[in-house]
Amino acid sequence: MTTRRDAMDVIEGFYCSQTVWALHRLGVLPRLEDGADVPALAEEFALDEQLLSAVLDFIHRTTDLLVREDHHYRLAPSCRPYRRTAFHLEKFLGAYGPVIAGTATVLAAPGSGPELRDLPSLARAFGQLEPRSPSLTARVLRAWGVTSLFDLGCGAATLLVELATADPEFRGWGADSSDAMVKAADERISRSGLGGRLRILRSDVRELGGLTPRPDVEDVQALYGRSIANEFFADGGRSAVEVLTGLKELFPGRLLFLEDYYGRLTHHPPAGGNHRHTLLQDLAQVLSGQGVPPPDLPGWSGVYQAAGCSLVKAYEGHNEEISWFIHVLVLGRRPRPGPPSPRAMSRDRRHQAATVQPGGDGHDLPRCHGAAPGS
Repeated sequence: MTTRRDAMDVIEGFYCSQTVWALHRLGVLPRLEDGADVPALAEEFALDEQLLSAVLDFIHRTTDLLVREDHHYRLAPSCRPYRRTAFHLEKFLGAYGPVIAGTATVLAAPGSGPELRDLPSLARAFGQLEPRSPSLTARVLRAWGVTSLFDLGCGAATLLVELATADPEFRGWGADSSDAMVKAADERISRSGLGGRLRILRSDVRELGGLTPRPDVEDVQALYGRSIANEFFADGGRSAVEVLTGLKELFPGRLLFLEDYYGRLTHHPPAGGNHRHTLLQDLAQVLSGQGVPPPDLPGWSGVYQAAGCSLVKAYEGHNEEISWFIHVLVLGRRPRPGPPSPRAMSRDRRHQAATVQPGGDGHDLPRCHGAAPGS
């Protein structure tokens, strides 16, 4: 079960988050991948040596982030490479931290939540990721024979670059509503030299109908959305149904791969096990106006059915205190052929450490559920 904390734990957590976030922003924590003495750190970053020594000692005593030898500190092995830790800090403290800090305001004026998100921090979080290759998502898409993809909420175009790098015939489009994300995606594509086969558009998934230019339906074999559907549950899922219905009208009969997670907060009865990561994500979503997604496969299936879409396969897994999935849908009721058998998909399966959540790369998919088209 998730650990329950008393008042002093809460205070300690606040102090830890603020000091760790400060050292991250200053550049001290990434510097500690190689280790350094306090005097050298204070000189390098123009900081007060005595105060820095106290802050590092506090973080060492209260977290498992640092290893200390006299006045020499280095990141603990569990925090290396640092970009994995940096991702979570930028996402939960940088992007959603202002939302959590503004809880009193949001409780009185719920509409203020979305504006409190720091989208540049979210872009930095995803832009710095260097995922394992091949990622599990890419393996699933290749198993279904996908060679042209429209990535909805593409973030920093990590998946598109991976797929295009591995397959010289692959063509892809991405769309994201964040200017910061679009910039990060364009920069990644430019560095990869793939601008001739990948294109990024600025658009919210709800505004694709008015997007010009938009990839032609005949050129798009499949669509993909990671951590995008969960944004539309503040109204109980009505908006999620509307979004899927809109996609079905624009891209009828196409496959849609949704990579997302099962929510926990406010769902009763609470599920057993440790769901700390899920609860953090859920609370960030609630206060930022996104809502909590369904807690299980039947809940998500109801949304798909209401939108007139067919669930044909569900890959599920649990890692780092979060239950996540890749659901394969047909945008409409037309049957589609399936991929190779789950047994073939899992011959070389091995547990891999997660690098991002929810819906990140590097996860194992231990269970597969099939659903007949039109169910």
